[in-house]
Amino acid sequence: MQEYLELTELLAEIERHPTNLLFIKTANCGVCDVTYARTVELLKQYPQVKSMVVSMEKMPSLSGEYLVFTAPAILLFMDGKEVFRQARFVSFDELERVLTSITC
Repeated sequence: MQEYLELTELLAEIERHPTNLLFIKTANCGVCDVTYARTVELLKQYPQVKSMVVSMEKMPSLSGEYLVFTAPAILLFMDGKEVFRQARFVSFDELERVLTSITC
């Protein structure tokens, strides 16, 4: 996953690619680390999905832009529009189902 530090760069990337997955994490978050590793593994099955990661500490404006106040959070975008969101408790079965449905 590519890490972003500037909101404008992140927004441009979301607009540029048809399907994007944004992973939002915080520092010193064990749940974030485990969820991140599992998400990276899952995305290996979906090479057409652009994967991005952002740390809330490094990009505080992200919270206001996407109304994300807890981590981990996963946001899935299609054609620049958010189509799926999970925060704190991530259901990988549901995430995989959504990824499969939008990439087929």
